[in-house]
Amino acid sequence: MDPLRRKTVLTLLALPAGCGINPTLPPLRTEPLAGPGSEPKIRPPALGQSWTYQKFNWFNSVLVATEREEVTAINPKIIISRKTEAGVVLPEEHDSQWGQVLRDPTWDFVQNYVDPVPWWPQSLTVGTGTSMRTHYRLDDSSFLYWITVNTTVKAWEKVHLSKGEFNALRIERFIGIHHKDLTRASTTRRETLWLVPEIGRWAAHEISGNYLTTGKEASYEREVSFRWELTAWT
Repeated sequence: MDPLRRKTVLTLLALPAGCGINPTLPPLRTEPLAGPGSEPKIRPPALGQSWTYQKFNWFNSVLVATEREEVTAINPKIIISRKTEAGVVLPEEHDSQWGQVLRDPTWDFVQNYVDPVPWWPQSLTVGTGTSMRTHYRLDDSSFLYWITVNTTVKAWEKVHLSKGEFNALRIERFIGIHHKDLTRASTTRRETLWLVPEIGRWAAHEISGNYLTTGKEASYEREVSFRWELTAWT
């Protein structure tokens, strides 16, 4: 990473979470849990497993879509097919193994990683963290962009959603990327996953981000931000 880009990423990392962001979507209602006495085991993927989420715009609370995810292949890689309640087919997620994503469709453009990027660390002990740097490419392109991902298991929490309550591990991810938009000097994202081991997926997933524009009047801007809330699973 060149010195300017490194300085920018470190500056953004130092900003408090949500800096410059005033969401209108009410925060999730959570409460701390002691957690189990031993490390939990994640339900492994199987054909036909599915999860349905309501996707909300973080800034105006609008329900953007209801999305259904389904495991449609598990060998040689795990494929999660996605579509909206209206029948719109969404880009697939690909994992090399459960929790190790090769193709992430949750950004504003699909990212295909050279090395698998963890949704969560291999160890789910609270306090465990991982840090990695790899590259990604866009669909129908061979050009590589760098990406850094820091992932931490923060705490056990009970999450209260409109469709039920879940005991979950709060996983936090901080991501910095070389964006395809060359007018951006830096792009960062913060993600929080409330991972529920018994269902093999998260009960809720929040994303928010910032970027620094280039030029004489450089400024920090915010990414479109969303929350997904689980409504059903099989």
